[in-house]
Amino acid sequence: MNTCPRNHAGRRQAGVSLIELMVALLLGAIVVGGLIEVLTANRKAYQLQESNNFQQQNLRFASDRIGWSLRMADFWGGVNVADIQGLGDGAGANGCNAAWMRSGKPGPNGSGGIFGYDGRDAFPLAGCATVPTSDYVKGSDVLVLRYVDTDACDVADGATALPATLNTCQPSSYYLAANVGQQASLFAAGVGIPATGNTRRYIYPYRTEVYYLQPCTDRGTVVGATCNANSDDGDPQPTLMRMRMDTNGNLLREPLVSGIEQLQFEYGVSNDGNSITEFKIATDVTDAEWPTVRAVRVTLLARSRDRDVAISHADTFRVSSKCSYQVKNDGTLALSSTDNDCTGFTLSGLNRPDQFPRQVLQQVVQVRNRIRG
Repeated sequence: MNTCPRNHAGRRQAGVSLIELMVALLLGAIVVGGLIEVLTANRKAYQLQESNNFQQQNLRFASDRIGWSLRMADFWGGVNVADIQGLGDGAGANGCNAAWMRSGKPGPNGSGGIFGYDGRDAFPLAGCATVPTSDYVKGSDVLVLRYVDTDACDVADGATALPATLNTCQPSSYYLAANVGQQASLFAAGVGIPATGNTRRYIYPYRTEVYYLQPCTDRGTVVGATCNANSDDGDPQPTLMRMRMDTNGNLLREPLVSGIEQLQFEYGVSNDGNSITEFKIATDVTDAEWPTVRAVRVTLLARSRDRDVAISHADTFRVSSKCSYQVKNDGTLALSSTDNDCTGFTLSGLNRPDQFPRQVLQQVVQVRNRIRG
C-alpha cells in the first residue's frame, strides 16, 4: 500500500474566480456605458447640426423667394404703369376681392406694385376673409406684390384670342397684352385679346402675391380647418405662406417654408426721386410715398424644430427698427414695440421657447423695375 502523499505543487487552477468575473463585468459595463453616452451625445449633436443646417436652408429659400418676387414687382412688360388699360388703381377695391387683385396702379386701398401692412392682433389686410385670425401669426408683417411674369406666352402677334394650350408661360386668370414702349391692356383669360399698339405685341401672365406667416404648415384636409394645437402632428410650425391668384381668379394659399417665426418689412422711400431717404415701417409710409419705394429691408427669424436642453437659447432678437423681443431663461417673452409695430406677437403656444435655437437673416432687396424706370 502506497502511503506517500500526492504532489499538488505542479497543478494550476483553471478558469476565474467569482470575484474576478464580477470585476470584469463591472469594467465592461463602465466601458459600454461610456460608449453609449458618447454615441448618444454624438447623435444629439448630429441632430442639432442637421436641424441648424435645415434652419439655414429654410432662411435662404425664404429670402430667395421673397427677394425674387420683390425684384419682379412693378414689371409691366416695358410699358409705363399709367399707360395700361384695365389695370385698377384701388378704386372700388376691398381687400382680396377681384378689383383689389387687379389694382396694380398706385392709389388707395393697398394698390400698386408694392404695398405692405404692419403686424396686428388680426390679419391686417382689411376685408380679406381668406385668412382667418387663427391662420395668421399675430404681429408679423404682410407684403403684397403685383407684376407680370417675364416669360411671355407663345401667342401669335395677330391672334385675337388665347390658344387652348399655352406654351412657355404659366397660366393665369388675367393677362397683359403689351407693346413695348407704347401701351398695354389687362384682360381676363376668357376674353378676346384687346388691340394695343402697332409694334410687336407680347402676352404676359398677371400675378398678385401676398406673403405672410401662418402658425402651422398643415391645416388638415377637413374643409374649413384652421391652425390649432393638433396641426402638424401636434407640433405646429410657423410657416411662410404665399397667397396668389389662381387660374380661376381666386386667392390660393400655399405653404413655402416652415420654421419662420417672425417676418418684418421696412420700406426705403425716395423723397428726391433718386436715392433712398429712409427706411420706414408700413404704417409710416404715406399713400404718396408707396410709389417711391426703391428698396425693401426683409427680416426673417427662423426657429429650430428640435429642442436643445444642453444650453439656454434665451436672447433678444431685433426684427425691425421698431420691434424686438426677448426670450428669457424662464421661457417668458418680453415684446418691445414702437408705433404698434409687431403688436400682438406672442409665443404663448410654445412650451419653453428658450430651448429652441433661432437665427435671424436680414437683406435689403432693390426694387429694380422702379429704379430702371
